[in-house]
Formats: sequence, C-alpha cells, structure tokens
Amino acid sequence: MPGFMSSSTAFTICKVDQPKAFDVEVLRTHAFTPDIDADDKRFGWVGLGDLLDTDGFELATSDGRYAGFSFRLDTRKASGAVIRLQLAEAVREEMASGKKVGSKRKKELKEAITAKLTSKAEFVPSVVDCLWDAEKNRLLVASASGKALEPILALFKTSLGMDATPIVPSADIPKLFSEILRGEGYSCLGYTLHAMGSASLAAIEQTEEKSAVAVQNSLNAVAQALDEGMAIQKLHLVATSNSDPDWQVDFSLDTMLAVSGLRLPKPEKGSDEDATFLLNADTCSAVADLVEELAKA
Repeated sequence: MPGFMSSSTAFTICKVDQPKAFDVEVLRTHAFTPDIDADDKRFGWVGLGDLLDTDGFELATSDGRYAGFSFRLDTRKASGAVIRLQLAEAVREEMASGKKVGSKRKKELKEAITAKLTSKAEFVPSVVDCLWDAEKNRLLVASASGKALEPILALFKTSLGMDATPIVPSADIPKLFSEILRGEGYSCLGYTLHAMGSASLAAIEQTEEKSAVAVQNSLNAVAQALDEGMAIQKLHLVATSNSDPDWQVDFSLDTMLAVSGLRLPKPEKGSDEDATFLLNADTCSAVADLVEELAKA
C-alpha cells in the first residue's frame, strides 16, 4: 500500500488542539503484539512501513520535527465462496431431514458457519503509515478512508494522549474547484495551483450517491459538465512554487479534503533512508499546508 516512503501516497490531515511532547517509548509500549482482542483482531504500532519492527522505530526518532511510524492491523475473514457452499449444504441437509428452513434459520446457519470459518482463517495484515508533524500539531494518516482512520486515531489518543481530529472544510470546496479549473492559476501560500486533466463529478442534488459520480479525463469535458449543472467532487491538481521553479507536485483532492495520488519526489542517488524520509515529509507537509488553507478559502 502506498505510504510516506513510497513513490506516491494518500493521506488525511488530522489536527491536534492540545499537543503534547512526542515520546517514541510510548510507541514501543503500544507496539503490535500477537495478542487477539475481543473483536478477534491484532493491532499496534510498528516501524514506518515495516510489519515486523516493534522496537526500533528509527524514523520516529530521526528528526526533531517529524516522526514516522505505522499502524498494523491483522484481521481474518472467511471466504465468501466457502460460506455460500457450506450454507447451501447445511440448508439441504436440514430440508432432507424434514425441517423447514426459512430466512431466519438461514441467517442463523450463515452466522454460525461464518464464525466457525473465521476462527480458523489465517490473519491478514495491513499497515497504514502515519506522519506526526510537531511544528504544525498535525497527524497525517496515509489513508482516505474514514473507517480505516478510526482505530488509528483511537490508539494515537490512548498511546500519546492527543486527540487528533480530521479537518473539515469551512469553504465551499466544489465551488473552489470550479474557480481553480476555470482560472489561469490559483495562488495560495506562495504556490500556484492549476487543474490537471481529470476530475470526478456528480449532479449537485446527487452528490451523496456514489453511483452518480462520473470521471472525466479532459478539462474541456469537465468544464462542459460544470455548465450542465454538475459539481466537482474530486480534482487532480498540480502545485508549483513561486520561489523555487524546480518544486512541483501533483495530487488529487476531494471535497472532504482527503489527498490521494500525491507523487513524492525522487530521492537523490545514494540518499539514505533518513534523507528520503525528511524529503517526503517536507513534501507532504507543504501539501497539507495548501489543503488547510484551501479549506478556509
């Protein structure tokens, strides 16, 4: 999964109102363990992008401003195909014995079969990168999924005593997207933003319906869709620095301010892990600055 040490990443910006000192020892205290919780899951902190690092956390201690680490979550799930097969067999057996099998009984059988198969299934690990920025009092979580955020932010609060909350827009983001698309360059914090070739759109009255969203890969087609009453829900952007002609990044931003597809700069040949981490962290932080400002525009 793309993360903060990959060539590209997604992230959600979470702010902390009452920050505390970051202590890497707390990560070790709440590191991943093979213990299974009441929800039949295993979770905890690991080193950045390293499923097996529950002690080193090197990139969480390499810089006074940034700390990089990951949340590992192991879950197990039974095969849907196997559940359907065993349910069909169980229903056939009960009917053959003269029992009536209604919808309620089918549900009971399915739940029992699912529980039995799940208890025997192998754990499947997943890892989500996190980047703590002490200077800006924010946590960047490499996921655009609200469901994925919940256990991460809960453990962050339990571990470090900080309540991180995803930022929400105070501006009309679809309107802002339209302004950026139609303009010749949108200035923000010393950067200039331009729309690139793709956008996701939906009819204004149907923005809550995922099925109503259509993707266009042409700026002309997007502009025409806006004229027809559609609203941009996600826009591909490129940001250039007004002071550094060599600084340029592109990423997509949605109306809930989740960043995706951020292309991170290529590290110089021979760069060590710390240097790559700091380069990526600075890039992500600059993009987060832009997004926070756009949220207020």
